[in-house]
Amino acid sequence: MSWRDRLQPGSFRGVEFHTQSASGQGGRNVVVHEFPAQEQHYSEDLGKSAGSERLTVFLVGADYDVARDQLIEALDKPGPGKLVHPYTGTQMIQVQSYDWTISSRQGGYCQFSISYVLAGKRQAPATVSTASALAAAATAAQAQTETAFSDTFDCAGQPAFVVESSTSFLESAFDSLNAINGSIAAELNQIEDIANDIDSLTSEVTDLVLQPLTLISNVGAVVTSVIGGFNSISSAFDAYNNLLTAFGITRPVSRTAANGTATDTRVRMADNQQAISRSFSAVATIALAVRIADSAASEFDSLQQAREIRDALLEQLDEQLESETLTADQYDTTAALATALQRHITAIEPGLLDAQTLVIDVSLPALVVAHQQYGDATRADELTERNGIENPLFVPAGTDLEVLL
Repeated sequence: MSWRDRLQPGSFRGVEFHTQSASGQGGRNVVVHEFPAQEQHYSEDLGKSAGSERLTVFLVGADYDVARDQLIEALDKPGPGKLVHPYTGTQMIQVQSYDWTISSRQGGYCQFSISYVLAGKRQAPATVSTASALAAAATAAQAQTETAFSDTFDCAGQPAFVVESSTSFLESAFDSLNAINGSIAAELNQIEDIANDIDSLTSEVTDLVLQPLTLISNVGAVVTSVIGGFNSISSAFDAYNNLLTAFGITRPVSRTAANGTATDTRVRMADNQQAISRSFSAVATIALAVRIADSAASEFDSLQQAREIRDALLEQLDEQLESETLTADQYDTTAALATALQRHITAIEPGLLDAQTLVIDVSLPALVVAHQQYGDATRADELTERNGIENPLFVPAGTDLEVLL
């Protein structure tokens, strides 16, 4: 396949055009420092220049004037727009200026000369402060969760079967932690430490049920380590969802005995079970919020993934806020955590790539698809991995591909 075969019809914001020529310039931003009465100087490299490009295109035909007005409207719209460049592939660009020419000698023909720069990605200057605010909100929420658990959970002085009921539920939760910890990449040095901490929880559970504050504090530390142990936000989110399932109540303890009479011991068993489930779920949510606060925006695969994780956490926090057993302090810290999470994700959104769906009309190698979509054939591996393409040499026609812009 030659370069002519890789040419594609040009368009901007969906308005097609014919291409006459293209040009561009680049370089680096270099400051030259010179000093009076000195024979020497030095240059300071401030990074790659944004560069600029110029595209000369034309519209021709009986309806050229309609197409002209559509292209002018597209060029006048604010913000970046999608350019399908016949030579360099698909790009997001920011139009700087354009001019057009019509002559009586060439009827049905209009020529445009368009100057633009690549749109790039806007930095999110508030990321650091919103991350700190999210971490602080998580710390406050964790403290209130621990206080509420120690006030609600109680096995002291209870009959053996009440203690055994709570112990059994806790051991099941700890088993789930161990299973999730086992899926963390083996090369992480902290995996053994986390496993030891989980083993300690399991071996000391009969003592910890009598020390609720120590119990929930230790669980919080271990869950935070497990969630933070994954090397990607995506894996941490999967672990979080597994923990929510593990901490959920599948067989609720009845508050009444077989004869339908509510007893103090049955009520205590049910209250302890709910306290474990709710507090452990809250701890998992807080742990993932801490993981997000500690991570760079680039760890998110896409804008859509960041919003998906945000919405899942906000949904869980909303459920907590609807609980009738929530104290006033718990309500305030939980609401503050939800607000801090919302603000942080909003702050990092400008630096995230937007995932869009592309459908190719003909079967092509991933190398060609990457060149057409990104203007960069080296991103073929990214394209195949993201879409689970088995054979990079053959991407079937009609395949829905997720691409990042």
